[in-house]
Amino acid sequence: MWVRRQAPVQMSSSTVTALDTLLRAGPMRISELSERESISQPGVTSLVTRLERSGYAERVPDDTDRRATLVRITPAGKAFLAEWHRLRASALRTQLAHLDEADREALVSALPALRRLIAGPSHLRKK
Repeated sequence: MWVRRQAPVQMSSSTVTALDTLLRAGPMRISELSERESISQPGVTSLVTRLERSGYAERVPDDTDRRATLVRITPAGKAFLAEWHRLRASALRTQLAHLDEADREALVSALPALRRLIAGPSHLRKK
């Protein structure tokens, strides 16, 4: 949240995370995107419509089931995300530059534990 406030973008966080999901996981049905993002199916349908209007995503036929459609990120959506990530990283680098060496080393030391935490329960050590 802190980084988000440092590099504000005129797009909701749910919209950005949905684009990130499409970038990482590839094209998917609205129902799958709804489940992954924990947003109602009507909410995701509305979100996808907004992404389509902005040119950041598109609906395409599902080759495995012609009755269904998939949502995929467009090159414009990828470019938007790249710029969004660049702005966030720049804001973070600026703030990190204000820390002393001991604080930066403490943050680097914490990275393995943070990665395990983000990866989920199967990566956490049991005591």
